[in-house]
Amino acid sequence: MNAGRAPLGEIGVTLHTGDMSFDQLLDYAREAERLGYEGFWLTEESGKEAFAVLALLAGSTTRITLGSGIVNFYSRTPTLLAMGAGTIQRLSGGRFVLGIGTGGIGFMERGHGITIERPLARARETVEIVRGLLSQKRFSYEGEWFKVRDFHLREGPLEKVPPILLSALGPRMVRLAAEVADGFIANWLTPESLAMYRVQIHDGAVAAGRDPREVRVLTLAMTGLDDDAGVEAMRHGLAFYFASPHYHPAADAAGFGGEAKDIQAIWQQGDFKRAASLVSDAMVAKFAIMGDRDARRAKLDWMARENVYPIIYPVPARHRMVEDHFEAIKLIAAAAAG
Repeated sequence: MNAGRAPLGEIGVTLHTGDMSFDQLLDYAREAERLGYEGFWLTEESGKEAFAVLALLAGSTTRITLGSGIVNFYSRTPTLLAMGAGTIQRLSGGRFVLGIGTGGIGFMERGHGITIERPLARARETVEIVRGLLSQKRFSYEGEWFKVRDFHLREGPLEKVPPILLSALGPRMVRLAAEVADGFIANWLTPESLAMYRVQIHDGAVAAGRDPREVRVLTLAMTGLDDDAGVEAMRHGLAFYFASPHYHPAADAAGFGGEAKDIQAIWQQGDFKRAASLVSDAMVAKFAIMGDRDARRAKLDWMARENVYPIIYPVPARHRMVEDHFEAIKLIAAAAAG
């Protein structure tokens, strides 16, 4: 354990890997480990290829969990995902968690040229095939998307299969995660949206004969600095998400459905600055971890009481891209320490 620092409970950190150089990214991961964070989670999107960076991190850290948060399950087959997961699990000495999801529409359709089709069926088959290949000597599967016939990975099954998490916002994906995955990664978690998810988790887990308490709930937790530049960056970051209808159920549940639709309409006109200006102080307080130490601590304590694992997601001011990442995780570590 680095520098004798005790872990900060169940708290992780993340970043967009395209926002830092390799040296900066490694320093960021080591700093998170030094501060006591439990996990370091990588997005992929249009940044660095995730498994290559995870392999680098496996040799550059000693304690911290390494997670993909997330990689999409359309541009890789389940077999390739299983190979990647097995590789990082072995390289890291069993510290890996596989987080997968559809990927954002913009990244998938505009970037990859892939249409997000039948995501529930694709998610189910991906989870079941990845787990089967990593846990069995020989594996077969007959699905709608994939048919695996008496196949095995050359290195054999893992002694410890990494947890598999689904990225989920909508009710059907949350229920599916409760049926087949070890948990799910949400975003914008509030007491209102968590209450919705608890019902969906119960329904999915009971349908699969599972205890709902076995289903882990993780969430991206947006945070930033509290000066003018930091708050403005957060308004823009939240507006980006409000512009997506996938986030409107969470906004509705929290009492901001009308504001979300107004922001979406203006964002789609290309007036991003005006859309950001409509994100109120109340919306920032609801959907992000901002404010003084007591305000940040209160939100972290709420998540801890609810057995929710926050993945701290710094939203930096553009002119302080790297600096804000480091400062944000220090602020959260200080708040969590009391």
